[in-house]
Amino acid sequence: MVGLPGKKSDRNGVPTTIASRLLPVMLDEKRLASLRTLNILDFGRAHSGSLEFFNQFSCRLCVLDAADSLLEWSAGLEARMEDPPSNQQMQLELSGLLSSMGALRYDLVFFWDTLNHLHEHALPAFSGLLRRYLTADCRGHGFMLHKRGTEQQLRHMGMAGDNQVAVHSQSPWPLYPHNRKVINDAMGSDLRIDQGVLHGDGRLEFLSVSDTA
Repeated sequence: MVGLPGKKSDRNGVPTTIASRLLPVMLDEKRLASLRTLNILDFGRAHSGSLEFFNQFSCRLCVLDAADSLLEWSAGLEARMEDPPSNQQMQLELSGLLSSMGALRYDLVFFWDTLNHLHEHALPAFSGLLRRYLTADCRGHGFMLHKRGTEQQLRHMGMAGDNQVAVHSQSPWPLYPHNRKVINDAMGSDLRIDQGVLHGDGRLEFLSVSDTA
């Protein structure tokens, strides 16, 4: 595995885990074997559990902990909405925040809660920037606030197994809820939501696939 550095994980004891029915689909062995060396983009932190999990694959891994910077940027964007920046300007600003993505094209993207770190107005710009980094048959996995009134928590997540997500830390934080239609309209055919599982805490776990393959 070739890795790109990310922030060190928080050490708050044993993480809690979330069972996932979609990760096995994301990590389908036959499909991954056909791709040979994988390029993986992880919007989490460099947790040892995730690194050990990804080490089983022949892969290049980019760990991109952007939660704090995206939330700060989105809060600033909200304050600018009387005269909102253009899509092109937002892409330029986001490319500065996400410059660690480098020049790879990614086969797998682990969003975790990233889409809820972005103001709705910025989602199309984020999608336009991201699609430059996706392979034709890329898959994405993540979570979104789905039910009204779902508790808003800033969570730092990672892999715990083939069907297990680890939540390493969480704290109350104002996020940006989006429904499935808003996400699909923003992401377009590059990463449309193909499957979703509603969890008991009101969050929708989703699997995204490309319609352009």
